[in-house]
Amino acid sequence: MQNYYIVIMAGGSGTRLWPISRTNLPKQLHSFGNDKSLIQETYNRIKDLVPADHIYVSLVNSILKTSQKQLPEIPVENFIVEPEGKNTAPSIALIAATIYKCDPRGIVITLASDHVINKLNNFKEAVKHAFSFVAKNPAYFTTVGIKPDKPDTSLGYIKVGRKFEHSAVYRVDQFVEKPNIIKAKQYLKSGKYLWNASYFIWRADKLLEMYEKYSPEIYKATEKILNVLGKPGTQNKIDRIYREMPKEPIDTAIAEKVDDIAVVPADLGWSDIGSWSTLYDLLAQKSGNHTISQGNHIGVDDKNCLVYAQDKLLATVGLENIVIVDTPDVTLVCNKSKAQDIKKLIEKIKESKEEHHL
Repeated sequence: MQNYYIVIMAGGSGTRLWPISRTNLPKQLHSFGNDKSLIQETYNRIKDLVPADHIYVSLVNSILKTSQKQLPEIPVENFIVEPEGKNTAPSIALIAATIYKCDPRGIVITLASDHVINKLNNFKEAVKHAFSFVAKNPAYFTTVGIKPDKPDTSLGYIKVGRKFEHSAVYRVDQFVEKPNIIKAKQYLKSGKYLWNASYFIWRADKLLEMYEKYSPEIYKATEKILNVLGKPGTQNKIDRIYREMPKEPIDTAIAEKVDDIAVVPADLGWSDIGSWSTLYDLLAQKSGNHTISQGNHIGVDDKNCLVYAQDKLLATVGLENIVIVDTPDVTLVCNKSKAQDIKKLIEKIKESKEEHHL
């Protein structure tokens, strides 16, 4: 455990849960059916797996103070701040540089801050297997793959290859983009595919070598960051260098290019709460109700709806498969089957110069 590190990835904006999730208060800082926010639940899930000072948070500056308030147990210096969101390849490069500076052989797992995991013991075992594997095989870029329980077209998939001897770890044959429903059903039936949850495990020095080989533009900027870490005015210098990096997910920058890549399959009772329809499914399963409502809502003959009301009475009659989310400045009404299209709505709002609502 002495050279194991966990980094909570909290830089996402959660736009598909708009208008609850906003730029300055994204979904990971909200509670959905529990007394703790998603990021607090993530911390509680991992706090016993590594020493307290080996837990870091990667995030953007706009949510730094709120995140520090929600996670007082994490040292202030363990918040790795991006000046702007540039996807996971730059953010994980910054993480690798930060860990490398204090422990070049440090083994790191990056975990999302906004996932729900119901099978905690399975999760902890998967993390331990991943740490142990990378400790013995430091050249490998490793991931945790979620065993699917349904065909899902909103997630990427991992095709599983041969198993390593005396291990719970497998080679990755292929990363597969989000499939259509026919392929998703085929993947589920075959038993050879896992959901890609973007949990990655790697050794700091080896990951920097991968960036040098497969993503030289990001590596050059990371080298500059390594040279200024720990010096006066570090954050301002990092901010300037970081803005030079291209926007790119680590999947295409590293994961899909490396030869030595492995996966730990895991049955986690998992959900990424990626949309209002996903949240509906999660809460409906948990409560046993077909219509989920919070706040001051009264409904008659509604079916398969999700309603978030405020203090003002929100009244509904005969709705089916509808999401209503009421906030002080915005009310969203959406067909549940179209919840993934909220990203398109966000783009329209930007075009209409109403960005203050985001």
